[in-house]
Amino acid sequence: MYKHLRFFIMSFLFAGCVSVQLPGGKITPAKDVSFEEPSAPFKKIKAINADKTWQSEKTGNTISFLSECGGTADPSLQSIETESLSAMNNLRIVSTENLQYNGREARQTISTGEVDGVSVQLALLIFKKNGCNYTLSYGGLQKQFTPELRYFEKFKSEFKAP
Repeated sequence: MYKHLRFFIMSFLFAGCVSVQLPGGKITPAKDVSFEEPSAPFKKIKAINADKTWQSEKTGNTISFLSECGGTADPSLQSIETESLSAMNNLRIVSTENLQYNGREARQTISTGEVDGVSVQLALLIFKKNGCNYTLSYGGLQKQFTPELRYFEKFKSEFKAP
C-alpha cells in the first residue's frame, strides 16, 4: 500500500511538469547545471518528466528539477506555475513571492490541494535564465511535507543554472 501511495504522489508531481512541444523550436534540457544531490533519506530515481528526481525512502516525498531550453515560446513565470499546478484539485495557494534567484527574477509558490481525494502539498521555484525555463519542485502528502522541506531548501541553495 505504501509503495502504491508513493508512486501515486510521484505521478501527480510530474503530471504538472509535462513539456509541451510548441511549433518553431526544439526543447532540450539545460547543460552544465550544477547542484548537490539531496542527502538521505532521498535517493535518486528515474522519472521521464524531470531532468533529475530524488525520492525520500522515508515519506515518498520528491525533489526534482525540470529545465526546458530552446523553444520559441516565452511563457511568463506565472503561466509556468499554472501549468505545474494544473493536476491539483481544490487548489489553494499558501504563499507566492517574487524574488531574485540565480541572478534572475523568480517565482516561489507553496500550494496545497488534492489528487484523487488525497491531500498533497507542493513547493515550486520557477525562473528563466539564458533561454531556459527552470522548475524546481518538492512535494508529497500534505501531512508529511514540512519535516523534509529543509532538504529542498538546501537543494535550492546549491542549484546553479549556467
